[in-house]
Amino acid sequence: MSVAVEDNVMAEPRQCVRCSRVSLLWVVGRCADCVAEMGLQEDRAEYEAWKNDVQAEYGRK
Repeated sequence: MSVAVEDNVMAEPRQCVRCSRVSLLWVVGRCADCVAEMGLQEDRAEYEAWKNDVQAEYGRK
C-alpha cells in the first residue's frame, strides 16, 4: 500500500497496527473496528493501554 500525502486530501487510508486492515478512521494506530473490539472485551487491559496512548499523543481535555 502506498499513501500519497497531499495538502488537499481530507483523509488518508492507513494500516491498523492491530489487525493490519486499511482504514480511513484511524486513532493512534488502531482502526475504529479494533477500538470497538477492545472496548467490548471483558479484559479491559488492551483498551486502557490504547487510551493511555491517546492521552500521550493528544493530551487530556
